[in-house]
Amino acid sequence: MKWKTELIAAGLLLLLSLAMIFAGFRFYRQYRAQVIETEESQLLTMAGIIGNNLNMYLEQQLDQIDLFYAQEAEASSPAQAESIEARTSYFLKESGSLYNWIAVTEPDGTRLRYEPGKAAVLEQAEPGRGLQQEEDNQRSPERTAKDIERDGTQYVGGILESADQPAWISGKEISDQTGWYELYIQKEVPSGDGICTLTFALNLETLYQKIVAPVKIGKDGYSSVKDQNMYIIMHHAKDQIGLEALDDRLKKYPDLDLSSMNDWLKKQAQDASGTGVIDTYVWDDPGLARVQRVVAFQSIYIQGERWIVNSTIPIRELSGPLDSMMTMLTGAVFLYILLLVVATVFLLRNRFLAETQQKEITYLKEINQGMEMLAQKNNEIRHYQRIQSLGMMASHIAHEFNNYLTPVLIYAELLENDDSITPENQEMIHEITEAVDKASNLSKELLAFSRQDTGVRLELLNFTEEVESAVSIVRQLAPSAINVKTEVTQEPLYVLGRRRMAEHILMNLCKNAFQAMEKTETKELWIRLYAKDSDTICLQVSDTGCGIGDDAMQKIFEPFYTTKGSRQGTGLGLSVVQNMVTSVGGSIRVESKADAGTTFILEIPQSRSEEEKDSRKRLKQVRKIAIVSREESAKTWKNVSAGSQKTVDIYAHPAALIDRIQKNPAAYDLVIAEYTLPTMNGIDLCEVIRRINPEIRLILIAEQSGADFEWYLNNGMIDRFMLKEEFAEEFAEMFG
Repeated sequence: MKWKTELIAAGLLLLLSLAMIFAGFRFYRQYRAQVIETEESQLLTMAGIIGNNLNMYLEQQLDQIDLFYAQEAEASSPAQAESIEARTSYFLKESGSLYNWIAVTEPDGTRLRYEPGKAAVLEQAEPGRGLQQEEDNQRSPERTAKDIERDGTQYVGGILESADQPAWISGKEISDQTGWYELYIQKEVPSGDGICTLTFALNLETLYQKIVAPVKIGKDGYSSVKDQNMYIIMHHAKDQIGLEALDDRLKKYPDLDLSSMNDWLKKQAQDASGTGVIDTYVWDDPGLARVQRVVAFQSIYIQGERWIVNSTIPIRELSGPLDSMMTMLTGAVFLYILLLVVATVFLLRNRFLAETQQKEITYLKEINQGMEMLAQKNNEIRHYQRIQSLGMMASHIAHEFNNYLTPVLIYAELLENDDSITPENQEMIHEITEAVDKASNLSKELLAFSRQDTGVRLELLNFTEEVESAVSIVRQLAPSAINVKTEVTQEPLYVLGRRRMAEHILMNLCKNAFQAMEKTETKELWIRLYAKDSDTICLQVSDTGCGIGDDAMQKIFEPFYTTKGSRQGTGLGLSVVQNMVTSVGGSIRVESKADAGTTFILEIPQSRSEEEKDSRKRLKQVRKIAIVSREESAKTWKNVSAGSQKTVDIYAHPAALIDRIQKNPAAYDLVIAEYTLPTMNGIDLCEVIRRINPEIRLILIAEQSGADFEWYLNNGMIDRFMLKEEFAEEFAEMFG
């Protein structure tokens, strides 16, 4: 019956192998979905950044035109026309390739057209064409349909109330010369005989190369821009410019399946932003290769017209290394199972054959005893050799598994060295790198290290336990030549922070320390944690490395500054640590001397109870409140607060509030900022205030919620996010 036991053991081993394969594929699917979800969030952020940059750049160009052609209100020199033409030639020369041409239309209809490097060309005049007719022809219907106010100039019903009219965007059209869109900007300038109308043809190709193209998205990712009618106005494939994103493509490519893109375009037409995965094509490939892409879009508004910024990257670029690794690993596991089955069959066959022979030659047992013993020894040797081969194969599989993880690590390090990635995303990439490094020795923790916990809020933590847990990881990852020593207090020390904050801080600081001690004789790393006083916790990381030079000491906390070269560091580690510490109200400083080692000293506020955590969010405990809003409703909020013991100040511009807080950091306990503000948005304002006085509570309000607001909240840049509607109700209750 022994052969039955062996058969059962072989079957169980086979089932265990199949279970491992199933678990591996399940993990692969979950991890792939998580990678796509993370990339969607990153693409949405990139699309928003590109949109904001486009809007700001165009506003700057309009302001630059206004400033360049600014004239005194009473100027009426006969030489003004020549002055305008001279200014226009100079402006076009200084603008480089930004403008294809500029046309100057005199009050009598005479039109001069200027192009870079060419003399002005006199175009056919339009007799009897006056200023009002010029305005009617040039001003868009949207501009005359309502009052427009920009930079202090008022337009009512399309009629200019001030002689100094600001420039405006009047339309766009594809250039016959370049094949790209030209964005037309109008500017009216007073002259001796009346009003001269200037038309600027801004080259959107140059705008694309300046703003959109530099934002790199992997290897084959890119961003494009459509207008509100879904016509493509910026795209890296030139033959796509001017096409309506669906109908024109259906006409141009009747054989392509664009159903997935149709659903995506409907979503863009209805929503302000969104993400997804669609089936599309490589438009700059003559073969129009079909490809599945992760996509995200963000709407922006350029003087009332809705533009859509679309960012995309092929899924294969995200999951390619993982797919390759899983394919190789699956092949290795199947080979292992095949060899296991062959070995089992071979062993059982030998067992059956040996028993049969034993029964047949019983009467020759004594004669052939020596031969049987020899055969048995040979079988044992072969069995041992097979077991040894299986052990070597298992070791080889483990080694190859680490090799399969190498592409993941390489791509993660490449992303760490990409300067276009934001610090918060660098932290995610750093966790991926850590997970790959630990995979070979800590396979049970691979899934836990692969998860990205983006929804963690500030909570009361036992910082002593957090540091002890982080120290254990540092000891595992420390090179054998480095002696890691610790002085960690046993007293529970509580802080308001995020889970694994201590681990992230120590991993960044200790990694730098390991590299600093590569060429030193003494290799000691000290980690100390103690209570500096009743309100402050002190965490110190010291090394005996080469130290930091005086020049580097002034820049080490600057983002993207590194002394290691682009292949070994991104320069974001210390910047992320500083932001993480300051986001919980702490501080960080460094003491270093060349060839004498470095010490980083972190001081973090100590919390005593859950009540302290809750008190950071309560509106009713504040007394001095500042509200930054462009809405008339802000005055209503001030009226609601009348008669209470709280002081409420209303600011229409963020600069006034910043000036007040710079002069008196304790001027307010609470600042309530709208997201949409002049000059800067509410997030930028909150970041400035947080740096001046971390104790001021910050509330951001907006018309609608978004994933970005949640990230800012989780990372301590703001203390609370509220919709305007909810805030109005809670504000009324606070003073009720």
